[in-house]
Amino acid sequence: MISNPHLPQIPKKPIDRLLERLRFNKAKTYIPKDTRLLDIGAGDGSFLRFLNGHILSGVGIDPLITTTIKTKSYTLLPGSFPKDYHTDERFDVITLLAVVEHIPENELHKVADACWNYLTPYGRVIITVPHPFVDKILDVLKFFRIIKGLSLEEHHGFNPEVLPDIFNRWKLCKKERWEFGCNYLFIFEIGL
Repeated sequence: MISNPHLPQIPKKPIDRLLERLRFNKAKTYIPKDTRLLDIGAGDGSFLRFLNGHILSGVGIDPLITTTIKTKSYTLLPGSFPKDYHTDERFDVITLLAVVEHIPENELHKVADACWNYLTPYGRVIITVPHPFVDKILDVLKFFRIIKGLSLEEHHGFNPEVLPDIFNRWKLCKKERWEFGCNYLFIFEIGL
């Protein structure tokens, strides 16, 4: 864990780190080198640090961040997307890794519309989301203190199958279940 008083101090157990690393590796496969990336729900910026040297630049936004933090390769911003994010900058890739299950479903259309506005032509949105049954598994793992399970109370039994209807302005390029069917990967592209 990094030591910065303006970043959320997210306690992680080894299994949390393993699951996070699997998610990061899965997403990185679909992120071209020297990309400009927007990471929605960036937490403490660990995904942007993981991509250091792979992406050209990055911006992360998360409501748990308390102040803007700038590094050589990325910027972390406090706030919720899209409500608190306003820029003329465009991105090649936007990621929502283990994030959409925390967003109320009626708000996801606003997120999709904003993603559309912040992507470059041929831009890509990468989403990872757990299958709804995973919440029960996570509850058990959290009960036995195997994971910390940050913000599990925000999960609302989100059905990942609705994402193509919400991100319907894009072409669905990839939909895959992985980690023994526990997680979904969705990749949407503009593709003019």
